[in-house]
Amino acid sequence: MSTSLLTKPRQPAQAPAADAAHVLLIDDVPEELRWLTQLLRPLYRLSLADSAQQGLQRAQMLRPDVILLDVGLPDLDGHALCRLLKADPLTAAIPVLFLSAHNAPEQRVRGLQSGAVDFISKPFYPEEVLARLQVHLQLALQRQPAPAAPPDAAARHPEQPLLEVAMRYIREHLAGLQGVGDVAQQVGLSEKRLLALFREHLGLTVSGFIAEERVRTGQRLLAETLMSVQDIAFAVGFNNPGNFATAFRERHGLSPQAYRQGLRESPALALATDSPTAAPQPGHAL
Repeated sequence: MSTSLLTKPRQPAQAPAADAAHVLLIDDVPEELRWLTQLLRPLYRLSLADSAQQGLQRAQMLRPDVILLDVGLPDLDGHALCRLLKADPLTAAIPVLFLSAHNAPEQRVRGLQSGAVDFISKPFYPEEVLARLQVHLQLALQRQPAPAAPPDAAARHPEQPLLEVAMRYIREHLAGLQGVGDVAQQVGLSEKRLLALFREHLGLTVSGFIAEERVRTGQRLLAETLMSVQDIAFAVGFNNPGNFATAFRERHGLSPQAYRQGLRESPALALATDSPTAAPQPGHAL
């Protein structure tokens, strides 16, 4: 991105310069944002997408400088699309700004947790939209590394971003997972496709991966925190400490209490029992 991407306002009738910043607007009802597109077209190169799938494809192909993303898309939740964009090396560095009429604090926090850099509430104030765009284009320019060859799309497995997003979502929501359907919905896949993804690339069912992650995370919390076994069990998604203890014993051959006591007596135990529980890495499995 060159400094010329940070365009100065022009007269509405004037077309943007060839090197103006490229904005991708993803919204399923673009006609409702006609005033926004009219505002942006004189200042930026503007591309439109009316679905999450089309938006993902255009982001990967066009590599815009910034993405304006509606939360309420019909084919895939905007938060799930944002996670996909952030998991893909082709689009991970592109700033994503959410556009939404749902502007409650928890909605804004959820958007930021999905990887967005900002959340613009509807109805929009035109000068605010332009100001926020300029700010994030400037920040992206400052973060831009030295020129390097772009990621080779042909060298990466096309399903790797989907797998990474699903794995990350599971790890970040162990305590509240509602099952395979919950994960599939958040990633934007059918349950059948999600199950096939894990089976083909990790050699595990989704439930099996969740079980491994719960025990692995529980093991880490036993070693690194002073949390009680009961609190750890609930934190990683077990209904009661007994189920956690049973799963831990089946995996490691000793109870959580015995494992923690063993760490106090021999810290090397942590290294001895950590490696078998490490989840397969997608980069190796694909």
